[in-house]
Amino acid sequence: MRILIISDIHANFVALESVVADAQGRYDAVWCLGDVVGYGPMPNECVQLVEELVDYVVIGNHDWAVLGRPGIDVDDFNPMAREAVLWTRKVLTASNRALLDSFPDVPVQPLEVPDLLFTHASPREPVWEYVQTPMIALENFALFDEKICLVGHTHKPVIYRWRLERAGEAEDGGGTGAATVDQLPIRPEEPVYLDVSADQRLILNPGSVGQPRDNDPRAAYAILDTDPMTWEARRVAYPIDLTQSQMRAAHLPRRLIDRLNYGW
Repeated sequence: MRILIISDIHANFVALESVVADAQGRYDAVWCLGDVVGYGPMPNECVQLVEELVDYVVIGNHDWAVLGRPGIDVDDFNPMAREAVLWTRKVLTASNRALLDSFPDVPVQPLEVPDLLFTHASPREPVWEYVQTPMIALENFALFDEKICLVGHTHKPVIYRWRLERAGEAEDGGGTGAATVDQLPIRPEEPVYLDVSADQRLILNPGSVGQPRDNDPRAAYAILDTDPMTWEARRVAYPIDLTQSQMRAAHLPRRLIDRLNYGW
């Protein structure tokens, strides 16, 4: 099965449409790792398309903040993000708010791929923690048993590989070992074989559809193919100026508008 993996759409409907068009014919199912809204100008359209398109979805911290759920205080956001959250609360329809509220806030294990887990932020803190260093990844590998975990939240494509280096290997396969985590290079449009076993597991992040932060302004997504077990990170250019004009019409913060040009 080929799965389109999207995350951190952030109400950028133009970018989401561009990703779906670019991936056309390459996927059989769609999974979304959260943050459908926040920052961008088209929250209702994004929630509706996710509802129509996506097979599995989890809630993100911006989704949670828009809903006003306990545990995330909008005052903890930076001023621009807070302004976008408050604006989104005003324009989000009751039906789309209900859809957003239905997204699970715990990691999901899809029935079709039983040895895989996905969440918005991390297995340890599913809505908020940033997995952005090998050390944080190492701490999180201890909290799940699946061979692969998908996360979003950082807006940066990445692969973290956990490896168990065994010492004193016995004939029966016993022995003790030390676990290490390294970060693997990402090469867009080049499928990576996901080599997993009892001694090697992975955390994968597809990057952000609507607000990339890796100095590449193009929308990011990934294709997971569970037959050859490959991961293909992909980028697609979209009309950023159209999203920016929508943001200006909504009177969203200028810096949120300008940063889309630079991918940060």
